[in-house]
Amino acid sequence: MGEFLWGVATSAYQAEGGYNGPGQPQTNWAAAEQRRDVAELGTAADFWNRYEEDFARCRELGLNAFRLGLEWSRIQPTKEDARGVPPPFDYAALDHYSVLIAACQRHGLEPVVTLHHFVHPAWLGSDPWLEATTADYFAEYVRIAVGYVNERLARPIHWFITINEPNMLVLNSYLGRQFPVDHRPGFQPMMMAYNQLLRAHVLAYAALHDLYTERGWPAPLVTFNNYCSDVYWSDKLLLDLVCLRERGVARDGVEESICQQAHGFEAAFEAARIPLHKDPAYYFGALFKRLSNWVGYRRFDAAQFAPFLDTLYAQQRTRFVDYIGIDYYDPFAAHAFRLPVLWDHEFKNRSFRSWMLATVTSKWWDWRVLPRGLHFFCQYYAEDFARPVLIAENGMALRRRPDAQRRPRRDRMTRSQFLRLHVHEVAKIRADGVPLAGYLHWSLFDNYEWGTYTPRFGLYSIDFPRSLDRCVEDPDGDRPAETYAALIAEARSKMQSTSQLHAAEK
Repeated sequence: MGEFLWGVATSAYQAEGGYNGPGQPQTNWAAAEQRRDVAELGTAADFWNRYEEDFARCRELGLNAFRLGLEWSRIQPTKEDARGVPPPFDYAALDHYSVLIAACQRHGLEPVVTLHHFVHPAWLGSDPWLEATTADYFAEYVRIAVGYVNERLARPIHWFITINEPNMLVLNSYLGRQFPVDHRPGFQPMMMAYNQLLRAHVLAYAALHDLYTERGWPAPLVTFNNYCSDVYWSDKLLLDLVCLRERGVARDGVEESICQQAHGFEAAFEAARIPLHKDPAYYFGALFKRLSNWVGYRRFDAAQFAPFLDTLYAQQRTRFVDYIGIDYYDPFAAHAFRLPVLWDHEFKNRSFRSWMLATVTSKWWDWRVLPRGLHFFCQYYAEDFARPVLIAENGMALRRRPDAQRRPRRDRMTRSQFLRLHVHEVAKIRADGVPLAGYLHWSLFDNYEWGTYTPRFGLYSIDFPRSLDRCVEDPDGDRPAETYAALIAEARSKMQSTSQLHAAEK
């Protein structure tokens, strides 16, 4: 598997800044900003200009990996007179990304490159994942952008994530409505979007592998990463669909295969006996999970995925995932709800329905901390898919508004405590023989969290909007970057000792 990746994760849009303003690349979030439905992105953390100092900071911490993004909206920017028509590529933007990724490599950081992270260029409209043409546009963007950037690097990019959390993109667009779309919510648009996102992954995977073969570059490692969930139909289903061909499942055997996979996952999860937090709201979440499974088993129909399956079974290759990427936060449906909180609403409520959801659903700072669950998902996915696993995101939110108003988490946990629990769990996962490729903490610094700056995930704090300085100490006196550096040094030493012991035994 190579050297274990200790790193951090970011996204282009959330970290770079410089979108949606006059003369800037326009995204599908621009209209929501103009209506003031969400906070303006502004300069975000200004990573677009501060990448050198951020990479240097990572090396000082002892990191060897950095997840970053190429942003489609910047690379193929919207022209006012070309809505719905693919505009020219901006090669000046690609030159900047080339310099940025070259700096990442020069600082000894392995770039893990995300090609789509929730955002798309405004020229695609509000609901592009309901259109069959979008997957083809996406594959062409991937081919052009990666080919151009790689030609300007000392070595080609090795690790790719095609689409970040397609499950959350669909759910937040056509169920929860946290993301800006025009189409009404419902089951039908959810299925349409799942089809096109999975098609986009398959076409992008093929484009990347074909490109690398044509140019004589070493084969890349390509995947998509889901938001980890204990509801089979919200997470593992998508991976199982993409892996149908390599498992030898015939087109007429899709439903039987998926139901078998669902039963297997449920049995393994129950056997793991993960100690969930059983407060009063837990029972509503548990009921929600049972209802989701009841609907999943009864409503799953391979015909609903016909557009994706047509694309999958038309490909010459059969493999479309090189490793498993997981984003592990609080993946348990039983934790999805909280007791009603009337004041803790981060966005404008456009209806009574949105007000109710904001009142009773868990927010970033309500997510429970259960590192034992990380062990289960890594081990089960590694065994079931026979692939190494990369923890592409894992982090904990603190609540602090840009006006400096803050409230402690209910569990009073600090980021340093969170890091200790999870880095120790990562070491245990490795010691238990699970092929874990790396751990990427979300995130290096506080950034824009999809319409708000209130959730704080950074190893370094930023005092938005007064300053963009990366602060080692957060307002509560915690110094999580230093904690992470010490934990990595300790874990790396133990891993090295274990490897030497295994080598001696052989």
